Amino acid sequence: MRTRWIPVALALTLMATPTFGEDDTLRFGVRDVPDKPDGAIRLATYNVLNLFDETDDPDLSGRWDDMDNIKPESEVEAVARAIRAVDADIIAFQEVESLEALTWFRDTYLDGMGYDHIASRDVAYYRGVENSVLSRFPITSTRVWLDMELDGEHPKLWNGRPNRYYGEPLLFRRSPLCVDIQVSDDYELRLYVVHHKAGAGNEYWREAEGKGVVKLIQADRQADPNVNIAVLGDFNAEPWEPSVRQYLQAGMIDTMAHRAVDCHDVDPLYITHESGRAIDYVMVSSGLCCEVIPGSAFIFSTPARQEGHDYRVDPKPKGYGSDHYPLAVDLIPIDR
Repeated sequence: MRTRWIPVALALTLMATPTFGEDDTLRFGVRDVPDKPDGAIRLATYNVLNLFDETDDPDLSGRWDDMDNIKPESEVEAVARAIRAVDADIIAFQEVESLEALTWFRDTYLDGMGYDHIASRDVAYYRGVENSVLSRFPITSTRVWLDMELDGEHPKLWNGRPNRYYGEPLLFRRSPLCVDIQVSDDYELRLYVVHHKAGAGNEYWREAEGKGVVKLIQADRQADPNVNIAVLGDFNAEPWEPSVRQYLQAGMIDTMAHRAVDCHDVDPLYITHESGRAIDYVMVSSGLCCEVIPGSAFIFSTPARQEGHDYRVDPKPKGYGSDHYPLAVDLIPIDR
């Protein structure tokens, strides 16, 4: 392993208020992070785009070499700057290589932020990326569902072509990560960190995954009607798509519901991916919704490539960290 080290000057830069690239790269979200109200905690989600460290881990699938996907140091630093700027008390991640990689990232780039509690679990994805959480409050339990069968099976055709999974039972492409957090003696949060199946043609798969998470939530509510639940992460679908709407139909509340309009258009303030789509969410149960501070949800602007770019060949702008942007919301942790 090649050890990365940070000079004192760089460490101070990471702690400072960040300036991201040129203005024309800040296409989406807010440039100034809102102040967090007194007594509130900030809950966030961020797909950090292949946060692979420099440790050569074994490839059990035979399909993916992590050493070919080490995240460039400039991008790691940019992700850290965004996290420091948002200053969430609890932040969920998608596309983290491992618990070891997340621990290295926290200890190297987020020192002093108080993220003493950490979780990252294998979610049964061949590329090795996981769902993860950093928290300033104790994490009391974690769960994943690696082999949970969802309703239905893969259809015969995929995008008009033969589906290589045809007839196989549907499973989570990447299992949700469930994390229980003890915010105070009398206040707990349960998070479902999701990273639903990406890509056109996989709408049926995303819908099945969403239904699976809804079933888990319904079971939680039956066991404890007062449980505070948030489902957050990369849904890989926009607000009007069925895989998202089914969460709302099940009683979950989108903390950014105001960004979905009838014309299927989203204001740039509320976009979460450099492709111009709103695909990341923090959804809350009806009980937790009472604690959410109205209007506090925001997306933080980080550099993006220009509209119409080809991500496979077009260069990334200065200060680029990920193709997604952090989404955060503030809440008062008192059951009401």
